Amino acid sequence: MTNANRPVLNLDLDLLRTFVAVADLNTFAAAAVAVRRTQSAVSQQMQRLEQLIGKELFARHGRNKLLTGHGIQFLGYARKILQLNDEACTSLMYSDIQGTLNIGASDDTAYTILPYILHRVTSVFPKLSIAVSVKRSAEMLEMLHQGKIDLVITTMSSMAFPHILLRTSPTLWYCAADYAFRPEEPVPLVVMDDPSPFRTLALEYLTAAGVPWRISYVASTLSAVRAAVKAGLGVTIRSVEMMSPELRVLGEEDGLPRLPETRYFLCKNPQHESDLATAIFNVIGAGAKSYMPAADDALLGNDINIPPAAPLLKDVI
Repeated sequence: MTNANRPVLNLDLDLLRTFVAVADLNTFAAAAVAVRRTQSAVSQQMQRLEQLIGKELFARHGRNKLLTGHGIQFLGYARKILQLNDEACTSLMYSDIQGTLNIGASDDTAYTILPYILHRVTSVFPKLSIAVSVKRSAEMLEMLHQGKIDLVITTMSSMAFPHILLRTSPTLWYCAADYAFRPEEPVPLVVMDDPSPFRTLALEYLTAAGVPWRISYVASTLSAVRAAVKAGLGVTIRSVEMMSPELRVLGEEDGLPRLPETRYFLCKNPQHESDLATAIFNVIGAGAKSYMPAADDALLGNDINIPPAAPLLKDVI
């Protein structure tokens, strides 16, 4: 029988869930815990899946199970199939829910993470009304604390609220594309006024590395920071999503320290929590890995090298 005449296979979703768990966790033992099966059952499932598709998906590397080339190819499809299955079931479950969701977003997330969250929410809750507020992270978290909004997307970690890690992105040093950076002089910083996690991060890492610095420009909005940097007033730090053709990235070769990754969180306040907010929070949390864009997407069209992230000196973002 030629490949053209080969019947289309019907893939078992349980097998796909176990396959993704093994791919993510690297061992049958860890995957067994995640999918609530015995290790032998997981092994049998993966044997069935390999027999079904006629390809080897795993190669043993010590105690770990690493994906083969076919396994890597298949993993993307497995994730998409599971995502569509789960979205279809969830959408039908919540399709008749009505109400208003008040969601807050920090400046850093308004043009990057927020659109994907809104798309996710409206896909699952088509009859929902959404009100969006965009302010500084500290203001958004205070509004969440006061119960004025239901959910917040922020880069400022707050252990006071239950939260979901949506994604991580490289944090970079930026200057204007034609800016003449002078490593022998104190670093001229373009920062936001306090409280600002990125300002705190820049000062902390420069000080720890023994790099002299000075504040050259203070802004109250992210757009003002961008404008000042593009105008050549100094250097700032931000996640990779800020990259544009008018900017270039500085790094260790310029005498600047490596920075930890920026983390994007979705937070809720259990003291002012509605059933609607809880349902949306859980839906987003369940699908975060499946539908969030990769940080590398922000690099398309920008010829830059991303350095490995530095370890956190403390939890400031």
